[in-house]
Amino acid sequence: MKTLLLKLLGITLIFTAFLACSNDDDNDSTPVINDIMVVYNRTTGVFSAINKVDGALTTLGSITMNGEILTGLRDVVYRSSNATIYATSNANSPAEGKIYSINPSTLVATVLNDNANDDWYAVPGIELSNGKLLGTVYWDEYNYEEYSGLVWFNLDGTVFDRKYFTYQGDDYNICCGMGLEYGANSNEILMSYEREIVVSDLNGLVSEVIEITGSGFPADDRLGGGNYLAYIRCIEKDANGILYGLDQNGAFGTINLETGTFNYITKLSPESGDWLALSKLPANVF
Repeated sequence: MKTLLLKLLGITLIFTAFLACSNDDDNDSTPVINDIMVVYNRTTGVFSAINKVDGALTTLGSITMNGEILTGLRDVVYRSSNATIYATSNANSPAEGKIYSINPSTLVATVLNDNANDDWYAVPGIELSNGKLLGTVYWDEYNYEEYSGLVWFNLDGTVFDRKYFTYQGDDYNICCGMGLEYGANSNEILMSYEREIVVSDLNGLVSEVIEITGSGFPADDRLGGGNYLAYIRCIEKDANGILYGLDQNGAFGTINLETGTFNYITKLSPESGDWLALSKLPANVF
């Protein structure tokens, strides 16, 4: 019996060692940090975690610059390789289209590009792309012929490249939302345009424009008896690949591209239209 117990103990130790080695191999990769979905009030400068089931908000905190709360942000993205948050801002003063880097340890922002020449009104959506910052851009004095497109920024805030949209052989422009998210792969992007989702590659070649209608909106949110969906300003996938959206009136819901529906979850309060930057951030940032 003693011999049998020793053999069983030996097998157990070998199996444990095998698992430990496997875990060590897994640990050689970048640690996975659980992301949470956040939303930002650009008037107050406060970030909140948003519950994906019922839309309930939990206040997280604010980003500061020069000792003051930073307001007017449009979108944020986290780059894990250098542990930095990047943010874009709207066209209104005092933001005026600035691009920021933010230290997640201190939540202090630094201006990377002050848009001093008014090259664009705003960079409404931002994602990471091959070591650059990829954004949807609404140009100002940069190019009067093409007023919207894609822009790539180096991490120091300088413009690296830009692309303009074409659709079915013609020039194509988007506005009125311009939220940004990746589609089925790293060369496909989704962008919100009023009540549509535009599907494009990274060269600006639009392959599909999907009309989105509201579903499940309360009766008091309906216009003319129909489901009322305002312009979709932010889109973001969760870790499971489910696409969420936020419209200009603060309606939060999921977007089903196959059925072309925005499935209402809740409306954020106050209903001031100030809710932006629907994004995933590491849970330990705030």
